[in-house]
Amino acid sequence: MASMNKAQSQCLHLCSAVASSCDHIAEKMSEYVSLVKHLPHGFGPLASDVLGTCQVLFFIEAGLGESTRHNQSLPMDMITVLEKKFRAAQIDFRALDHLVSKQLDYERAGAMGRMRRGFGKMFGDNGLERAIHTLAKTREDLKVSALMFQWKLGAERMESELGIGYLGLAAALEGTEYRVQRAPSVASEDKMSSYRAPVGMVPAHHRSVENHHHQLHTADPTHLPMLPPIPKHDAVTANYGHDSLSGDSSAYALGSEYSHLSPYTRYTNSSNGSSYDGHHGKRSVAERLSAFDEVPESTALDDIIADIKALELDSAKAFRMEGDPYNMPRQRPRSGIDQDRPNVNHILASAVHAGDHKLITQLLDRGVSPDTGIEAHALNEAIMNMDAESIRLLLLYGADPNAPDKEGMTPLMAAAEKSYLDAAIALLKYGANPNTPPGPDLDPPLATAASANNVRLTHVLLMYGAHANATTSTRNTVLIGAINKKAPKNLIDMLLNYGSMPNEKNGEGKTALFEAITSARVDIVNSLIEHGANTNLPGPKHMLWPATFQPPCLQALLDNGADCKKCPGIMELATSLNNIESVRILLKAGVDPNARKDGVYTPLCSAIRDNRKDIFDLLLRSGADPNFAASEYPCFKCVTHHREQYLPALVAAGGNLNSPKGILETAVVSKNGPALKWLLDQGIDPNDKTPKGHTPLTSAIRDNHIGFVDVLLARGANPNIRGQDWPVCMAVKNPEILTRILAVLPEPRAFKGVMEMAVVANQLESVRLLLAAGVSVEDRNGGVFSPLTSALREHRRDIVMFLINEGRADVNAPGEHLPIVKALRRCADEEHSDMIDMLLEKGADPNKVYRGWNGIMQAIENGEIDMLKKLAQKSGVDMEVKDELGRTVTEIAISRRWEEAVDVLMAHARK
Repeated sequence: MASMNKAQSQCLHLCSAVASSCDHIAEKMSEYVSLVKHLPHGFGPLASDVLGTCQVLFFIEAGLGESTRHNQSLPMDMITVLEKKFRAAQIDFRALDHLVSKQLDYERAGAMGRMRRGFGKMFGDNGLERAIHTLAKTREDLKVSALMFQWKLGAERMESELGIGYLGLAAALEGTEYRVQRAPSVASEDKMSSYRAPVGMVPAHHRSVENHHHQLHTADPTHLPMLPPIPKHDAVTANYGHDSLSGDSSAYALGSEYSHLSPYTRYTNSSNGSSYDGHHGKRSVAERLSAFDEVPESTALDDIIADIKALELDSAKAFRMEGDPYNMPRQRPRSGIDQDRPNVNHILASAVHAGDHKLITQLLDRGVSPDTGIEAHALNEAIMNMDAESIRLLLLYGADPNAPDKEGMTPLMAAAEKSYLDAAIALLKYGANPNTPPGPDLDPPLATAASANNVRLTHVLLMYGAHANATTSTRNTVLIGAINKKAPKNLIDMLLNYGSMPNEKNGEGKTALFEAITSARVDIVNSLIEHGANTNLPGPKHMLWPATFQPPCLQALLDNGADCKKCPGIMELATSLNNIESVRILLKAGVDPNARKDGVYTPLCSAIRDNRKDIFDLLLRSGADPNFAASEYPCFKCVTHHREQYLPALVAAGGNLNSPKGILETAVVSKNGPALKWLLDQGIDPNDKTPKGHTPLTSAIRDNHIGFVDVLLARGANPNIRGQDWPVCMAVKNPEILTRILAVLPEPRAFKGVMEMAVVANQLESVRLLLAAGVSVEDRNGGVFSPLTSALREHRRDIVMFLINEGRADVNAPGEHLPIVKALRRCADEEHSDMIDMLLEKGADPNKVYRGWNGIMQAIENGEIDMLKKLAQKSGVDMEVKDELGRTVTEIAISRRWEEAVDVLMAHARK
């Protein structure tokens, strides 16, 4: 008998070790599922078979343990068979653990690991399929024993022994085609399935991995254990009941090492951000509740928060509430069986992400901490998913409502970010601190709620002590952040009633009053003033400046002590904004209509500039000075901006057209014909000069405005009065204007150099007109530059030809040089050399000396032997003339060692 008991104990010990190994493999597989985006081919069927095998082993372990505790001896043959099956399973599990561990290591290594070897290559040829077949055979071998123990002890007792690896893998597969199917028991599943031949009897080439899994999955669905509903408590008692589960350590007596969890990023559906990313989804509410008989989750959290939601949260009335977390419902885990096991936080967070309330309850009731750490923050995950039941369960089992995640976001901040009122109330009741300092780049919950204009959530936070003057990560205040074009007024009133300071500035120097004005919220402006806002506090500008854009706000400020003297130029701003209502309000408040803005701009000139007749008339009626200058005088502003229609009103109001001088010339420059004619009709002198000395006529000539020239000449403009220059000298650039000037100019010859100016302007027609008007063809400009030499210098071939032919210009009359010298210097190239020939044909003498130089000397200077020969042959060479240094032409050539030139000179020497 003692020998049989010992054998049975050894069998139980071996069974526990095998079950632990299988659970360990399931735990590794659950971690692998959390790391990959898509399950590799064949992995899903393998994971499903691992779950089924774990369940069978847990049932056998529970049965053996129960028999041993009650001294119930099992047949020796049965014990021997079980040991044989356990040892075979142990060998199979070692191989499977090696395969899964190797693939998990590659996945942990990231991209480089996956590049070295993919999942399919790791198993080799058909390795995954063989592993599935082997595991299915192991499960079938053990299943009969599991059925026997289940029949003897009952399904509920069996299911209480499921391990943490099993639960984690079942949660990880939730939402996939391989998710665990609910079934009453192994026995019932056996009844529902038809007989199936052992796997080994089916030829491998007739079965794919998927077909094989379909057979197993259809015939042998597994299930998660069910727990009774959580009892509801009104308050925590001094001593919690401690109900330990029987056999709480037997399943894990031979615990093994667990791999390190991968980082669990917050609230995202990225590839590595959640255990359920890519291929896991939430079950429907009806499915999640199918195994529960407890209170529907739509009312579970409502019972906790109903008293707060019944308050007048939409009102601005201030009242305080004190959180009492010690009197909130609490639940103590019935067992600590899983509290120290690795990877459980990861599994709990995965269950929360999937919304699996049954699994969450099981894990928490088995001692798993609801505070899953900063990497996998279960409570924040539940809040971001707006999962009320998960929030209730986590708080019920003691989750810290103030614990931040890795980014520094607390659960209350998450609730505010999602505008989740129910969660915020529950958190505050369970002791959440609304003033917990946020992480970098995060805002306090109150600031988030207020900026979203969530009145009820803002009120709840203020009730529980949130600081009404808190600042955001951008150095904004809660009050300023809440003000916008659509902000409810009662939200602002509420913040003010709870102590928000209306004169507090944000990081940009803005005040709440400034923000309300720029948002065109006169109702909020009045509320802020009623609560003590200073209407003269710059924030950053004086309040009247932005209020000018909003007449109602402007009126409210002026009615409450805003000082216009602190805003010089505000009238001009209102005018520039074309806001006649603001202009009226400011005039009524006594603001000077002549006050300059920035020391330059006046309201009247701005009204003229913007063509606002209504504001223009209002300002004149209100005492605006028509002679008060801005950047220019009002009458000049009318001319330059083509607002001549305002000139009569300005003159009627006392505007002076003759002071300062030059308004007529301004009309010419502005190309304002109507103003020019109106001003001439008013008797303005057409010869008035500007301070710069310009006359209307010379400006019209400079701008080539023939129509204005005609008007001015017809109205008495004097062409003998110098403006920018003499009118006739400026007119040579435009023959049409010159014709008009010459027609009224009594003595054109009085203006020296005008002919040369026409040549430089390249206006042959002007040369003809001047010549016809009696101007000399030899008329030198400045007493130096003659028309002919200037024409040669500027390469004006047609003018040169006209001057020496029709004009009969003297080809030997010097200008700045002799014409032949100027031609040799500027026209010696092939393109213009014909002008030299023209001069020679008209009798130009290359031997004539002017200022110690002549044409022969210039030809020697140029070094052109052909040109020297042409000149020598045409006119001969005077060997006696000397340059300014006393050298003859021969001596000049000899000094240059130019023997050929000497020969030419000697050959054509005059005798």
